[in-house]
Amino acid sequence: MFERWLALDVGAYEVRLHDYGHQSDAKTRTVMAFRHHEPIAYGQDALTYIYKDPSVQIRYPIQEGDVDHSISDLIAHCLDVLKSSQTLLKPCVWMAIPSGSSEEALMRWQHLLLDAGIKKTKFITNEELLQTKEACFLIHAGHSYTEMGIFVNGTRRAYKKISFAGSRMDDQIKRVVATKTNCLISNEDASALKHAASDAFWKNKNARLVCMAMDRYQRLGQIEISAADLWPALEMIEQQIVLWAKQCFKEQPFEMKQALLKKGIFLDGGLARCFGLRQLLEQAFSCPVIAAEFPEYEIINTMKELRP
Repeated sequence: MFERWLALDVGAYEVRLHDYGHQSDAKTRTVMAFRHHEPIAYGQDALTYIYKDPSVQIRYPIQEGDVDHSISDLIAHCLDVLKSSQTLLKPCVWMAIPSGSSEEALMRWQHLLLDAGIKKTKFITNEELLQTKEACFLIHAGHSYTEMGIFVNGTRRAYKKISFAGSRMDDQIKRVVATKTNCLISNEDASALKHAASDAFWKNKNARLVCMAMDRYQRLGQIEISAADLWPALEMIEQQIVLWAKQCFKEQPFEMKQALLKKGIFLDGGLARCFGLRQLLEQAFSCPVIAAEFPEYEIINTMKELRP
């Protein structure tokens, strides 16, 4: 009573909120702009300051699993969008978390959410949200980490969390660009190149891609690079995901392997859209790889259906 429940999926790339009562949603890129240590913009608004104002710092509150306290301000911003703090009802969240999160990590999140104005928090793991009653092989490839696991009747048979994911791919793209052009690009330009190259590969094209970059003299200008030049950066991270997936799989008994291969691998997370990952998994396992229809929103969409 007097509680307003919301689903919360906090990713390193995007924060997503769903209000069960009003059936409304809010999302924002997980990025903030600061001037003199004070937040001045969130999400896409924050990204407009890249290359624009040297006095403004662009900060990503979640990187490689580390969570900065400024994430509280970003979540509070999402609550304001949903007007969750403007009613007499107490905002409470049901939050999706990586499997295997420590008690210390959960306590930290509780404090961060209290700072954001959340009065009560319940946690559920990604594996609890996505697993089925039958034997299943799940791979959640996100921005800062990839989770994979094999589950049977609610029991975890194998599990691995690795840091090979979207942000690592962006880092590799920045290295390729620096080698090919002697210029530096931002995280956002690297991410944009990743999506553009992936789209070109899906269309069987080798497109010339353009983005802004800073040369060795700190001058801002446009550079060009081919999609094919970026393929090694994509493939390197995807091959690591495949390698660890094979490691999880090989320890299973023969009958379990047969059941898993017959059903196929379920793939979700933002990196599931990237060209190459699904194809490499299919090649490695000789089985279907079923990607979610909207892989980057699979967690929050599942939470909408289940409710806390």
